[in-house]
Amino acid sequence: MACKKEDAITGQVVDAVYITSTAVTGTGANAATTITNSASGRVSASPASARVYVNTPKSFDVQVSYNLSGTAVAGTNYTAPNPMLVTIPAGKWYADILIPVINTPLPGNRTIVISLTAAGNNTQLGLGTDRNYKVFTYTLTN
Repeated sequence: MACKKEDAITGQVVDAVYITSTAVTGTGANAATTITNSASGRVSASPASARVYVNTPKSFDVQVSYNLSGTAVAGTNYTAPNPMLVTIPAGKWYADILIPVINTPLPGNRTIVISLTAAGNNTQLGLGTDRNYKVFTYTLTN
């Protein structure tokens, strides 16, 4: 799954990173990644994951910083990665953010919100003029 997005004013392809679900819509050669800002999983299934894409492959690594928020509690419901940084290797389209989930009963669903905060090499966060797909919500369920 890749998306070359042109700048509306200059018509040039802008370097951008965006975050989506790692879910696949099917099997075989025609399978595609579902473009969505959310996913869910049981607390018994670890890790929670989201995929960070670059819109065009680069000849250099792209480091992307993120932060975590939401109703899930670090140390109780999940283990926060340290540092909160993912690297998309040179020549690759994506890298995964993996957040280990702690298998404890929940009184109700809890969310882990992943927000992209910075990207290296003058790479913008999100796609298009409205900068969609820079925040991702993972819902933990029992």
